[in-house]
Amino acid sequence: MSDNAISLSHYKLFCDESCHLEHDNSDVMVLGTICCAEGSVEAINRQIKTLRYQHNYQSELKWTKLHSKQITFYKALIDLFLDTEALRFKATVVLNKKALNHEQFNQGSHNNFYYKMFYYTIRDYLIAGNHYKIYLDYMDTQGRDKAKKLMEVLQNGTPGNIDIAAYIIRSHESQLIQLCDLLIGALSYINRTDIAHESRVKNELVDYLKIKLCHRLDLATPPWEQKFNIFRFSPRASSC
Repeated sequence: MSDNAISLSHYKLFCDESCHLEHDNSDVMVLGTICCAEGSVEAINRQIKTLRYQHNYQSELKWTKLHSKQITFYKALIDLFLDTEALRFKATVVLNKKALNHEQFNQGSHNNFYYKMFYYTIRDYLIAGNHYKIYLDYMDTQGRDKAKKLMEVLQNGTPGNIDIAAYIIRSHESQLIQLCDLLIGALSYINRTDIAHESRVKNELVDYLKIKLCHRLDLATPPWEQKFNIFRFSPRASSC
């Protein structure tokens, strides 16, 4: 099979989450995924590693551990994402998380709600007949069971037959999971109302991303937005 054929039907999804626990003192939850044609992943990884070398950035990239002196590196990553046609991003931002009523709408389980939101995050990328490899950041010892459940939810909710495989990996092993962490971190930061937005580097990155996208990060995008899609969910406006 040619590389072109692979790029048309084989995809990799790199997923990450922020403030996803039920009782973590955050008033939002953000789930995100970067979708990339499988045939393009290796070249993009090389580009990111080149940027790391140019900026002498050796640490794992995490939104919670940003350094002001590396602001040009972070901006270069955002530029790389926006300029790379093969990369697409979607996030689900859950607002007012503390108002969720799991007993009434989610069989009393925060995990059920979590899977629903991840389904909304990934579903637009799933097309019958295509093949998908989904990479999830290792969070705890329950990761394998969560991945299995997520696969069931995705397959049951997608018309037709889709080929999905899920993999639990450490975030430091994946350049694109780390990039996803940067993007969802920006969304989580700007949408939280329970923190003081006093980080200079984070505020500068949020402003930079907003300017490059020509769109605020605390508003939903149209459903048809392909490059950087934001789905906002509020328990006050839905029965989930």
